[in-house]
Amino acid sequence: MFHTQQHFDQKHETVDDHQAQMTTLFLIRHGETEWNLKGIHQGHLDSPLTHKGENQARLLGMRLAREGMQFDAIYTSDLGRAMQSATNICKETGQEPLITREPRLRERALGLLEGLTYAEIEEKFPDDYASHISGDADYRPEGGESWRDIQERTVCALNDLASRNIGAKILCVTHGGMITMAVKSCLGIDIEAKRRFNVQNTALNILEWRHPDDWQLRTLGDTSHLQGDSTLDEML
Repeated sequence: MFHTQQHFDQKHETVDDHQAQMTTLFLIRHGETEWNLKGIHQGHLDSPLTHKGENQARLLGMRLAREGMQFDAIYTSDLGRAMQSATNICKETGQEPLITREPRLRERALGLLEGLTYAEIEEKFPDDYASHISGDADYRPEGGESWRDIQERTVCALNDLASRNIGAKILCVTHGGMITMAVKSCLGIDIEAKRRFNVQNTALNILEWRHPDDWQLRTLGDTSHLQGDSTLDEML
């Protein structure tokens, strides 16, 4: 679990030491996809970015380039929509060769729910539909993961990437489910609590890591690079 409370003794650290130990993670949700628009659950299945989704990623890359942001490591979920987004971002920053596929950054696997809309799930699998919309953290669709599963995967993956890149700036292109679990864990929000923050396509979310029990949320849901254009906030 992430915690926002600091647990180390700052009296014996200088400011420079503190900064050197801090790893900064930039978490990005992929751009808009065809299935996002159609309300189809993606999970570990995939659909291509829309033209708008490709442009969202490019606009974020252009912003990062303007701000002179260079990353020490770049990781992306190995699902196509995330890799396509990472490529479009990094073409603008000139860091495409740094992109590394990281399967642990994948979206929550939804098993038999993948490829279906809510209406189709309700019709074909009424019991699963009821569990799916209930918010039950331990509901696991056949062939899929529960919210508790993905929270554990998220925490383990981000702690590992941060600890392997101490003092670095890391870009992680991932998915809405993982970002939701990262933010909830960082802020100590119960896993089953209703999400009361946005997770929009290509929004910029920044977390700071000092050790596994000390995560700080610095930026949440920044879409200023999209110049006021509308974005989706669904995670199907």
